[in-house]
Amino acid sequence: MKTTLLCALLALPLPALAQPVQHPVKLFSSGADVAAMIAKAKASGGNMNILIANDEGYPVMMEYRARQTNASIHPTQSELVEILEGGCTLVTGGTLANGAITGGTSRKVAKGDYILIPSNTPHWYVEPQGLAMMTLHMPVPAK
Repeated sequence: MKTTLLCALLALPLPALAQPVQHPVKLFSSGADVAAMIAKAKASGGNMNILIANDEGYPVMMEYRARQTNASIHPTQSELVEILEGGCTLVTGGTLANGAITGGTSRKVAKGDYILIPSNTPHWYVEPQGLAMMTLHMPVPAK
């Protein structure tokens, strides 16, 4: 009986684990607010994501990279990126395995550049140099 109950409980779906992060509604951040976010991230010495604005599942984030992270892919989101400060080599496409991309396209990006990363596209910010980005994650149907 105990084994049956345990198996039944383990088989239940865990929707909280499957849900994307739910950000609060936030409709405005000033230029000074964003500059303060970047300053806070720089002072931390690490990587940081801070919410700039959000409504209806369209989070706009300030993402700061002091160190390289693993490559990523978003099956149900396209991502618009504006480089606010710094730069890196951005690798897109190719094959994602073990946190890295092989066979992708590399390009140098710097302040003022805009990038649109389609859903289900591997992407990797390599050798970031004080990289501050504004990112907008846009929900799309899974491919």
